[in-house]
Amino acid sequence: MRGPAAPPEVLPGMSSRSGTSSHTADLGLWVEADSAPELFSAAAVALATLMYAGPRDGRLTWQPFQAQGLDRAELLVQLLAEVVYQSDAEGLLLAAAEIGSLSETSLEARLGFVPLQPSLHEPAEPVKAVTYHEAQVSRSGSGWKAHVILDV
Repeated sequence: MRGPAAPPEVLPGMSSRSGTSSHTADLGLWVEADSAPELFSAAAVALATLMYAGPRDGRLTWQPFQAQGLDRAELLVQLLAEVVYQSDAEGLLLAAAEIGSLSETSLEARLGFVPLQPSLHEPAEPVKAVTYHEAQVSRSGSGWKAHVILDV
């Protein structure tokens, strides 16, 4: 079992917040934001920041991302799984995420990556996968919140 959850973090340039929560043998990631598109963008950046510490400076390589799902929670899991895949398989670290369109069942985005460099980027939390278990995306007062479980 992990120790206490990390205090909330305010992401630079956004009005969103994110943090972690304890879960047996896994790690929970939660995010809050003013809008659903900002929530998805902030969740992707929060996951990448959780996985690797270090600068995200330099020229970004932008890649399109599209997903279809039963609901927003499934779309978020697919987006975050792409962040993990690009890091593990392609050696790319997410630096930015721009949401083009988002509905209850579809997502179109553009993801900005920098090369993952061991001399600059220190591994932090070894995320193996993003699970559908307990995945939630919902309105919260005047904003939005999300929670996913990460397999670490």
